[in-house]
Amino acid sequence: GMNSFNHYSFGAVGRWLFGTVAGIDTDGPGYKKIIIHPRPGRITSTKASYESINGTIATDWKIEDNIFKLNITIPSNTTATVYIPADNAENITESGKPVTEAESISFLQTDNGCAVFAIGSGQYKFESKLP
Repeated sequence: GMNSFNHYSFGAVGRWLFGTVAGIDTDGPGYKKIIIHPRPGRITSTKASYESINGTIATDWKIEDNIFKLNITIPSNTTATVYIPADNAENITESGKPVTEAESISFLQTDNGCAVFAIGSGQYKFESKLP
């Protein structure tokens, strides 16, 4: 007997799944600046994508043998701040190479058990030994 399933309760769950589990969020209007901050816990893998006005934003992460593996797609003409669970940046690789040697990735800080990086558009494959 309902004429709509567009209720806040459904939106709140969707927001939590995208923003917390998948880690896809915005840092301003139109997803021009993106935040990628997955929060592993009891959930040990997730794959999600969001069709923004600038293109597809995607995360695919899993934990295997105490290694956090995160694949990211960032659309053209956007930037992202990425949070990766790690004690420090030296324990992280991107496409198999130390992230500290990547020219297109800037280490920003550590924050609450995560190393934080600034990245541009493209596809990235991060790996980190969990703390």
